[in-house]
Amino acid sequence: MSDTSRPQLALLFAQFAAYHVDRCEAVARRLDGRYEVLAVEVATGSATYAWAPSGDVAGARKVTLFPGKNYDQVSGWRRFVAQFRVLRRCRIVLIGIGYNQPDIIALSWVLPLFGVKVVALSESKFDDIPRRAGFELAKALLLLPYRAAIVGGRRQRDYFRFLGFRRRPVLPGYDTVNLARVRAQGGGDPAAQATPHARRAFVFVGRFVAKKNLAELIAGYAEYCREAGPSPHRLILVGSGPAEPHLRELIAANGLGEQVEFSGFLDPEQVAAVLARALALVLPSAVEQWGLVVNEALAFGLPVIVSTPVGARDVLVRNLVNGFVVEPGSTAGLARAMAELAGDEALWRRMAEASHERAWLGDTERLADAVELLIDPAAEPGATRVAAFNAAMDCPFAAAPGGAGDWT
Repeated sequence: MSDTSRPQLALLFAQFAAYHVDRCEAVARRLDGRYEVLAVEVATGSATYAWAPSGDVAGARKVTLFPGKNYDQVSGWRRFVAQFRVLRRCRIVLIGIGYNQPDIIALSWVLPLFGVKVVALSESKFDDIPRRAGFELAKALLLLPYRAAIVGGRRQRDYFRFLGFRRRPVLPGYDTVNLARVRAQGGGDPAAQATPHARRAFVFVGRFVAKKNLAELIAGYAEYCREAGPSPHRLILVGSGPAEPHLRELIAANGLGEQVEFSGFLDPEQVAAVLARALALVLPSAVEQWGLVVNEALAFGLPVIVSTPVGARDVLVRNLVNGFVVEPGSTAGLARAMAELAGDEALWRRMAEASHERAWLGDTERLADAVELLIDPAAEPGATRVAAFNAAMDCPFAAAPGGAGDWT
């Protein structure tokens, strides 16, 4: 039941997974007693993700607009009407659905007419795809109703600056997960390292699609195995997707059948359990706006091997400190990074400790910091933490233009 004594703030997503629930709960905790937080999901399922239906959202009022329905099967007009009815009485709405969707375009322009401040939640960056000037200008126009943006990291911030957010606040902290939940699902303390180094495996987590660059991962792993001798560390591929038959062919062609395991699609608890026992996360994507599995890996103090397109590397990865950053196309780079982590336990432990120390940057409390700072630009300790976040990704905090200044 709605609490009419407090203003409402809503977070809107197409479909909830565990990390959407994490974000809503973090914001609800931070704003407890000040705002009624609405956690709004449009539909229970989608054609893109096989997530299980989500449960309650602690501290927030959860609203599912089309329970039991698939997001892609609900028309844009029906989505718009349902979203508008729930959100029009809010003071602030944080929109985590693509600003290019027709119903979201309409919603972002109509809600401000009713006094609602709309905020973009985005992980898009300039290098995701080839850009064309006309389309980018159109995006800038579509984003005019948004009063602020909360983004993943440095490249996302720079992209929103490019799209016209010169004096509107752009704050980091969107791409985060609840580290305490992930650690509990994985069996406890980060960096507990109950599994010996020699028994740990390299792990990939994600969909088996072209942009994840898994053929290159197999090639790099095969090169590592040839150099490692008779007892290489194994590779676990967590996920599913249309590229799986081709990957199995590549693995067979390289004689890796005994070394590579396909785990299938796993739920969040199972993914956490695999990561807790891993040697390193490997994410060699050719296109990757962020990569939340990097946050999850750091929750357990794992070193990571990521490609340069991975958005999370701007904040969560420091090359040669808590992992390796490899250019797409460099199978030799992947092989060398694997060899270093597999062959030098002391190096692995140093990098694991560095990942443990950096993990706080990927926690949902960073999103709560950003939301609180939009509401109260002088809020502490949120302002100090946002400044530290910016420093960690090499973009010094500045209150104006574009910091958490006046957006009213």
